[in-house]
This record gives sequence, structure tokens and C-alpha cells, in this order.
Amino acid sequence: MQFRHFFSAIRRRITLRLAIILAVAFGLFVPAALLIPYHLRTIEEAARIKVAADHKRLTEILSVILSEPLWQITPEIANVSSEVVYSDPRVAKIEVITLPDRKTFIMNDVRMASQQGPFTSLSKEIKHGEQAIGEVKLTLAEDLLRESLEADFRRYVSTGMLSLVLAVAFILLVLQWRLVHPIKRLMGESARLANGQLNEPIELNREDELGHLALSLEATRQALQRTFKELEVKNQQLLEYSGTLESKVKRRTQELEDANLSLETALANVNNVQNELARIERMAALGSMVAGVAHELNTPLGNCLLVCSTLEDETRHLTRLMSEGGMRRSDLSRYAETAAESTKLLLRGLQQSARLVGDFKQVAVDQSSAQRRQFGLLVTLQELVALLGSSLRKTPYTLELDIPADIKLDSYPGPLGQVFTNLVNNSVAHGLDGLEQGHMRCTAEQRGDHVLIIFEDDGRGIPPEIIKRIFEPFFTTKFGQGGSGLGLSITFNIITNVLGGEIKVSSQVGQGSRFEINIPLVAPGNPESSNPLLNN
Repeated sequence: MQFRHFFSAIRRRITLRLAIILAVAFGLFVPAALLIPYHLRTIEEAARIKVAADHKRLTEILSVILSEPLWQITPEIANVSSEVVYSDPRVAKIEVITLPDRKTFIMNDVRMASQQGPFTSLSKEIKHGEQAIGEVKLTLAEDLLRESLEADFRRYVSTGMLSLVLAVAFILLVLQWRLVHPIKRLMGESARLANGQLNEPIELNREDELGHLALSLEATRQALQRTFKELEVKNQQLLEYSGTLESKVKRRTQELEDANLSLETALANVNNVQNELARIERMAALGSMVAGVAHELNTPLGNCLLVCSTLEDETRHLTRLMSEGGMRRSDLSRYAETAAESTKLLLRGLQQSARLVGDFKQVAVDQSSAQRRQFGLLVTLQELVALLGSSLRKTPYTLELDIPADIKLDSYPGPLGQVFTNLVNNSVAHGLDGLEQGHMRCTAEQRGDHVLIIFEDDGRGIPPEIIKRIFEPFFTTKFGQGGSGLGLSITFNIITNVLGGEIKVSSQVGQGSRFEINIPLVAPGNPESSNPLLNN
């Protein structure tokens, strides 16, 4: 990534002149870098072939001219004869040996000590007639070949560098004449246009691309000149209208301020009405719960009253027997059994009444004060189901809880209970209304630091055109039939604003509805806040 930024920065800084020079230099240097080694290698191969041929030829010459001196055993004549070949500066050493005893006949290696090599040797037999009488060994040095190749390399490099310098100089001259100077002139004309100097025309007597660019700049100058003239006319008209426009703006601004004030007042009234309706909705739900609890308490308390009156009659009868002196042991035993059974019935009825009163007290305190505390989800919903049982028993519908007992929350049980109550009432009033039987089910599953609560029924379902609006305030399908349109709206606000969660609904017509509530185990906000409903 850093290399890419570095390359982009360099590319932005390269001028057009430098880019062309680099392109030409690269175009000349790359072919030269590829062709010069190839050409030098070809020359070297040809030179080595020629040296090898000369080496063979000189060795054959020596084998011929030294045949007679070697036969006659005259080393002096052999040395004189070999000087013909040794005069070649490439020859480093001439050595002649006799056969078959392989003794040195002559050896000339004076020049070899001053040569650097590498050296190449070639041997050939010396014959006299058909008899091999000796062997000549000719050694050549490659010093001259290497010097010749180095000279060729320097010549080619010098030629390439000279060509590159001449090409760059010629290109610079052409660029300065045909490109750089005209572009600088056009840049000056463009800067003049940017400064608003539009009176002098732009002229560049050329027929190439720069000439076309100059014509475009001239057309731009003329268009800007016409536009500025039109703007001057419009500005004059605006100055004429500005006097009347200011008064119109002031009048319209005052009208908008009055309208905004009216809208703010109306919005405040709507918010007050909505808050009051929400409070009434909560109190109505609490009143309905009171009626249900009173109905539930009627049975155990009535039973307790009946048992108490029976026990009173038995006590009065036993007292009369004692005062008359006719009490028997069987009468006392029967009274003891009656008293024990009555005590059991009284205790059972009073315990049931106390449990209902305790559940109602906790639920009523939670829903009226919305205090934050730690609670178990299953216990809280079971208390609500117990209080809703009286109203549900009047319907053919059932409610099932499937919630693990270990889910604990640090949240607001009152608003959560109101959400549960609203969902139950919504299913009874809308989803299951008119059906011969129906089933509601509430499940919960802990997922990390959140809990997913699912409430579903097998009722009529919600049509697609309605499901998008069910959380809107005052939207109801039973307007004028007891529906306020605030139940699900309050539910949505409690879940999102108080409990810090979210609610989703899905439904298919004829297959029921499904509400998914995802709330954190620890509600957001200040744990010491007394009423999150008012704060939100």
C-alpha cells in the first residue's frame, strides 16, 4: 500500500517533458541493453571459430616444416623454422617432442610469461613419410581476443550513449519549440480567463491539437463573456427587485413563525393527549386486572365465610350442651373433627387469597410505579397469567408458558408485564376473536446477554396491508368497538425506549401471528432512575 502511494505521488510529479524524455530513453536503452550483449556474443563466437581455425592451421604448418629438421636431428634449424609461426603474437608456446621416447626436441615459451591467458593447446604428430617421428604442441593465448571484445563493447556502449544523448537533446529542442512554449502560452491565456480578463482574443496559428485547444479556449472566452453580460443584466434586475423582496421575505418569515408556533402548540397538545390516553390505557388494564382479582378472591373468601359460619354453629351447639350438662365424649370428638377440617379449609382458602393478593400487589406496584429491580422472568409472567386467568377462563382460549426458570433480569417488570398483557389482550381481541378455540404460547431463550421472548397464537393472522401499521399510534381495526389503537404502540415504545430492545412481527393470514422480542438482561439507563416511562 505504501509503495502504491509512493508510486502515485511520483507519477503526479512527472512533467510531460520528463515523461517523453524517459520514454525515449527507455525506448533506446532497452533495445540496446538487449541487442548489444547478443551482438557481442555473436562476434565473440565468430572470433573464437576463426581463432580455432587459425590454431589448427598453424599446428599443421608446424608439423610439416619441422618434419625434416626433426628427422635430421637439427634443433637449430627447427627453431629457425618455428619462428615463422611464433611471429604470430597470439602464439604463447611451441613444444616439439620426439617419438617414441617423448623427449623434448625444442621449446619456445619466451612470450608466455608476459601473457595472462587463458591458454588453448593443440597437438599434432610429425611424420616423415609414413612414420611418426614426433609431436608438436602449439599453445595460443586469448589476450588479443579479449582485448578485441572489450574494445568492441566500449565502442558499442559509446555509440549507444552518444545516440541517447543526441536523441534526448533533439527531443528537448523539438519539445521546447513545438510543445512546451505553446502550452505555457495557453496556460497564461487560461489564467487570464480565470482572472476574468475576457477582452483580448486567444490566437495560436497552428493546425495541430494545440491549435484546436486554443480554438476551444477562445470559444470558452466568448461564452464566458456572453454569460457575464447576461449576469450583469440579471444583477441589475435583482437590485431592482431586492427592495420589494425584502419586505416579502419579512412577511413570509412572520407567517412561517406563526405557523410553526401553531404547529408546536398542536404537537404539544397531541403529545399530551397521547400520554393521557396511554396512562388511561394502563389504568384501564390495571382496573380490568382488579376486577379479575376480585372475582378470583370471591370464591376462596366465600368458602372461608361458609366454613366460619358452620364452625360457629357447631361451637354454639357444643356450648349449649356444656351448659345443660348433657355433653358426651362423642359430641366433643365430633366437634374436634369438625374444627380440624374447618381449620384446614380456612387455611387453604386464606392461603389462596393471600397468594392472589400478593401477586396482584406486586404486579400493581410494578405497573403503577415502573420501578427497576432484579426479577425472574418465569415468576413475573406466572403472576400475570394467574391474574389474567379469570378473564381467560371466560373464553375458549388457552395460554401456555414455556420459559426456563433460570432467566434473571435487571430491568423493569412493570413495563414488561404491560407488554405481555397488551400482547395477550391483542390476541384475544383481534387474532382469536370469533374462533371456537385458540391457543397462545409464550417462550423465552437466553442468548448471551440478551433474552429472546416469542409470543405467538394460532388465530386469524394479520393481513400484509395492515402488518406494516400495527405499531402506529391510534391505528386499530376495531375503531368504535372498544379499540383505542394504543396497545401495540405502547408496547413498541416500552420495548425500544424503556427496555432497550426491539420487536419484530411476522404473520400469515389464517396461520396466526408471531411477535419476537429481543431485550437485554440488564436494561440500559441509570439503575437508580425511578420512572423510565417519564424519562423517555
